Amino acid sequence: MSKDISRLLGEWEHDPFNHVRKIVGDDGREKVQVRVELGILQMEMDGRPDGKRPYGMESLLDFYEAQLQKHISEHGTDEGFTLDSEACEDLRQEGLLYYHRYVLFFGLGDYRRTARDTERNSHLFDFVWGYAKDKKDAVALEQYRPYIIRMNASARAMRDAHLQKYDSAMRHVQDAVEKIENLSAMDNPTFIFEKDRSLSVLKGMLKELQSRKRPSRMDVLRKELARAVNEERFEDAAKLRDQIRKLEA
Repeated sequence: MSKDISRLLGEWEHDPFNHVRKIVGDDGREKVQVRVELGILQMEMDGRPDGKRPYGMESLLDFYEAQLQKHISEHGTDEGFTLDSEACEDLRQEGLLYYHRYVLFFGLGDYRRTARDTERNSHLFDFVWGYAKDKKDAVALEQYRPYIIRMNASARAMRDAHLQKYDSAMRHVQDAVEKIENLSAMDNPTFIFEKDRSLSVLKGMLKELQSRKRPSRMDVLRKELARAVNEERFEDAAKLRDQIRKLEA
């Protein structure tokens, strides 16, 4: 029987600055809820966001990958395996579910799950690009490739930055910039916009991480050495060189 959710809505008034929360469901598993103006959305934290298991699999992507493996086992090659437009659209819609969830995870600071879901969707892009019968269906996803690379790197970088692992965080961002810059060109306005926007955001993040990184002992000594030489304090400079050599040894 259908139930009125007015009480639930009344207990959690809509607030654009406080609209996401984690709860424990009746099944004992954590879930994420979003308060929108007209109701509450609820998603699973793990697995497919809507909790469904298409064809008994965790996701449609898992199902079609199993179909691919079956094809390979029967024919010895993936040649001849394709995804029609209906399959591509179903996979795209499933990817949207994960997109909505990882955006929420990022806002909640759950960078591990953000990285997991963006990596999963990136794999979905690869799969559709490789097997779509009509390349137009593949482009519908591929146009967002710069964005998903950016989100994955941002999540990994934020996770490491919170642990003050700034060198690792910056490597994630630098690698993402390089990946995006090396993507094959597409005459597609969405792709062009996402590429330019993602590069701008990532380069801004890189500057922010560089400003937050504490200088290493080596950096401090080299800066003091340069100052000592400039001020002609050669005895101090010699001592500083000795300390630098010990660190380099």
